[in-house]
Amino acid sequence: MASTRARIALDAMGGDDAPAAIVAGAILAQTELADVDVILVGDPAQIQACLDRHPNAPKIEVVPAEGTIEMHEEPLGALRRKPKASINVSMQLVKDGKADAVVSAGHSGAAMAAALLRLGRLRGIDRPAIAAVFPTNRADKSVLILDVGANVDCRPKYLEQFAVMGSIYSQYVLGVESPKVGLLNIG
Repeated sequence: MASTRARIALDAMGGDDAPAAIVAGAILAQTELADVDVILVGDPAQIQACLDRHPNAPKIEVVPAEGTIEMHEEPLGALRRKPKASINVSMQLVKDGKADAVVSAGHSGAAMAAALLRLGRLRGIDRPAIAAVFPTNRADKSVLILDVGANVDCRPKYLEQFAVMGSIYSQYVLGVESPKVGLLNIG
């Protein structure tokens, strides 16, 4: 019987206070989420040092990577210069079927570019979008917002595609029977 556990590749080197904060979050997720296996991707020595600070932590797989994409770096160029960076290796795990998803607290533009380079696009989608679920004052209702980063040039065609992707996600993942679509302008 095939496992129903989700395997999440976690970019241990991306984000503030990485890898310590990322490893602590991975331990919490591995402990509290019965249907998830976390794979920490990054510098094995730094990750192991963080894991050693948590002697009762569950066993978490570590996949080696070399370097990270810094926040000041241009994403595409940095990804090409650093093919073994943690976000690249994380995306490759998904492409190879060794992980089901990637989570990174690092450079969102680099995460988006790595996903495009390694995984490609869905047919009919010209621009991928980063989505975020925001809570509301009603416990049974949340709001999904697309795009919350990485796209600075949003043409009407892209906005339409974002609306379609958001509606489908809202229906099938969030369980919203008839999602409403709106346009939010930030400037």
